[in-house]
Amino acid sequence: MVKTYTIEGASELLNTPVGTLRKYRSQIGGSKLGRRWIFSEQELIDWMLSKRRKPVRELLSLEER
Repeated sequence: MVKTYTIEGASELLNTPVGTLRKYRSQIGGSKLGRRWIFSEQELIDWMLSKRRKPVRELLSLEER
């Protein structure tokens, strides 16, 4: 079974303000159910990982290869 979150629940899961999730909801995905947006846990995780910045140390080690 797929775990889903409302925008408020997603905000708590990602420790991100609701306003930020509203701004990026088209990038995150999700579905509109009535007047509410519903996001799957996988959509939220994928979006969060796509926003990850690599540490400088990791970038420098990639250049050395």
